[in-house]
Amino acid sequence: MNIGLTQRVLYHRNRAYDSLEHSWYQFLDGHRLTFIPNTLDQDFERLADTIDCLIITGGDDSHIRRSTELKIGSIMMMHTKPILGVCHGAFMMTDVLGGLVEECSGHSDTEHTVNYHGREVTVNSYHNLAIRKVHSTARVLATDNDGNVEAWIDRVICGIVWHPERMASPFLPKEIQQVMKL
Repeated sequence: MNIGLTQRVLYHRNRAYDSLEHSWYQFLDGHRLTFIPNTLDQDFERLADTIDCLIITGGDDSHIRRSTELKIGSIMMMHTKPILGVCHGAFMMTDVLGGLVEECSGHSDTEHTVNYHGREVTVNSYHNLAIRKVHSTARVLATDNDGNVEAWIDRVICGIVWHPERMASPFLPKEIQQVMKL
């Protein structure tokens, strides 16, 4: 399977660089990876045709990153191809699709449990945002102890706010595994 991965933008000496955390390579071992450059000067239709699914990775937001992710994400949605938002990606998609994202505290650089179908699972947390409500057609898969949404799905679009690529034993809800074929 060919998986498209978005990248964060890092700045060094007034130059922008696309960047992807190395842990994605191990997490997605055995799959072909296509890295989505943060530029609007590309053929997004052709790019969407070449990838089977898209992962909007975590990391800092920026104008060019968001514009690139929204463009490729919109085309993937038109083609009904799977999209997984991880952390930043889940928050961005929740916001764009009409859910509610708010600032929170106590979720940065820590671990906590989520409730997934009555089972407690320990996940990592590297953010200061919370999904308070998903959009109208989404289904909540996991919540934290405060009732914040930690994972959701809407047909072939899904989001998780933890980083499975950073976990010793990566956890993805079964529904998301099936949609993403991971």
